[in-house]
Amino acid sequence: MPEFLTRQSLSLIVFSYALVIVLLADQVNAVLIIFGVLCAAWRIALFTGRVTALNKIITNSISVVCIAIIVLMVYKLGVLNILVHVILLGFSLKFLELKSVRDVHFFVNTGLVLVAVFLVFNHTILMASAAAIVACLLLMILLSIHGAALNTKPQLKMLSKILVLSLPLAIILFLVLPRLPSMWQMPLQNKATTGLTDSVSPGSIAELSQSSALAFRASFNGEPPKGQARYWRVLTLDEFDGKTWSQSSSLKREERRVRRGQQIEYELIDKQSSYQLILEPHYKHYVPSLDFAYSSNDSTLLSDFSLRSIEPVYKRQAFEIEQYKQVDGFVNTAESLQKYTQLPNKIAAKDNPKTREWVDNKLAAGVDKYTILEQLLAMFNKGDFRYTLKPPLLGEQQIDDFLFSSQAGFCVHYASTYLYVARVLDVPARMVAGYLGGEWDNSNAFLSVRQYDAHAWVEIWKDKQWVRVDPTAYVSPERVEQGILQSLDDQSEFLSGQYLSLRHWQNNQLFNQITNFLDRADYFWAVWVINYDNQKQLEILKRLLSNIPWLNLSMLILLLLFLGATITALWIFKPWQVEKLSIEDRLFNKLYEKVTKKYLTRSKGQTVADYCKTLGELKVNAQPSLLKFATLYNQIKYQASLTSSQKSLLIAELVVLKKAINKQCKR
Repeated sequence: MPEFLTRQSLSLIVFSYALVIVLLADQVNAVLIIFGVLCAAWRIALFTGRVTALNKIITNSISVVCIAIIVLMVYKLGVLNILVHVILLGFSLKFLELKSVRDVHFFVNTGLVLVAVFLVFNHTILMASAAAIVACLLLMILLSIHGAALNTKPQLKMLSKILVLSLPLAIILFLVLPRLPSMWQMPLQNKATTGLTDSVSPGSIAELSQSSALAFRASFNGEPPKGQARYWRVLTLDEFDGKTWSQSSSLKREERRVRRGQQIEYELIDKQSSYQLILEPHYKHYVPSLDFAYSSNDSTLLSDFSLRSIEPVYKRQAFEIEQYKQVDGFVNTAESLQKYTQLPNKIAAKDNPKTREWVDNKLAAGVDKYTILEQLLAMFNKGDFRYTLKPPLLGEQQIDDFLFSSQAGFCVHYASTYLYVARVLDVPARMVAGYLGGEWDNSNAFLSVRQYDAHAWVEIWKDKQWVRVDPTAYVSPERVEQGILQSLDDQSEFLSGQYLSLRHWQNNQLFNQITNFLDRADYFWAVWVINYDNQKQLEILKRLLSNIPWLNLSMLILLLLFLGATITALWIFKPWQVEKLSIEDRLFNKLYEKVTKKYLTRSKGQTVADYCKTLGELKVNAQPSLLKFATLYNQIKYQASLTSSQKSLLIAELVVLKKAINKQCKR
């Protein structure tokens, strides 16, 4: 098979393939990556003549077998992941049959599809920039094939022109093209994602505390809440098996009913503020919110005051949320509150006996149950308890071991202990998992909440309402006021092992400035690009239309499209760069087009002198004038020593000769 690829084009193909693999590395099985590397290595070996080409039967057999293996390996991950693996497999197999320009076109188009798939999973400005670079590299492959005669620099110049030409029209289309709903339902992946789950054990939030991944950002219409008021509720955990707190089946049923459209009747009272939440994709239904929340973005409030989206959050999504002071309509009866006092082996003495003995002694001394809970908080505050992300392991009696032995832990340890004691005292209590705090950006007025801000606290039923109690605030007030980093005695525990994360180096001024700049850029990207929806589009267009009474929406869209097309056309044809002809050339062209062309056609590359000489042989009566015309033409055009006055005299003589030749040729 003759080799049609150049070294440059093959290098670009292999390099672009490698970058696509890097982009999708988190989404694809390692076996597929290894297979793709082997296919690329085989194509390089074919280019260098070390192996021979495969026939079509072998290629098709390999394709069928690989598709079957990949589907069997990833079918449990969901439809979307299967599609990604199959497309990437086809991208890899194309190395086995890069035999023509058509195959290169197929390779480039598949690569662009995979770049688009990457943007389904990644929405930050950094990831979008990386995807744009890979897309440009794929386009460069086409230039290397169709512009093989050009060097690299002219190819890059041409690519730059293509991108600049497409940019104005792309911006206009982005701004004015109506946002249509999807024509298909987004298939969900079954892959685990970073974030809170419906069960919490001492190790779960500690793992999140070692992740700097963004959870969400919030901007407020008015003054932002103070640090101690930034409790972002996600879900309520009301069942305990001795080690793990989880959601009860009744709460899960309620959430399923809400997703089916069976709304819960409630009334929100005394609106306090509103804010916009930009939530990172987590493929679940929860929406972090401050108490008590309402959102019109296809979401609803559950009876445990947590906000739920009807559809899973599978992309970076904006929610407009209103915060209220209280909510009415959720009735808590004695029977419904009973489940919040349940414990495994509640009567058995073998279940955390030291803690039970401590509670029994207090009760025997006549101490009120709510006073006992206050004394427990005082113990956290004045005892030897400390806040740490790396506590010692606990035994089977977790509450006893923590309360009377290790006395070292993070939010779940303190919340779980307090909750356990409350339930031993028959005080209805539940754990709330969510986020606490966040990093406030003063210059752009938004709050960034990350996974290491994950937190757990307690709510107890008191005075006919749920009252928030955060036991962590008693052992480490800094956790509530300043964030997790300031609350640690050993700050090396923060993001330990994540040395590549800029958040790990917050104390470094340079890294901190870079991080803040990236945060701001990503925030505006999320607000004005990712979440640029019909509502924002109409707001912008209405502002434009309000200043021009005679202009309506349809006319504005047509004008903007016409403007984009005009800019593109002007850039392509560049009428301002039309080459201006000299006077002698214009005189010759007029003579040729109007008189001499019908007698003798000028051949390509023929000089004026040669043309006049040849024509003079046909038109003998005009021969002297033609030869004189050629002499004057060359003198005017090429004699650099001519002064302006001399040149003017020669041009006047040339005009006379032109008229003479015109008359002589007509005889």
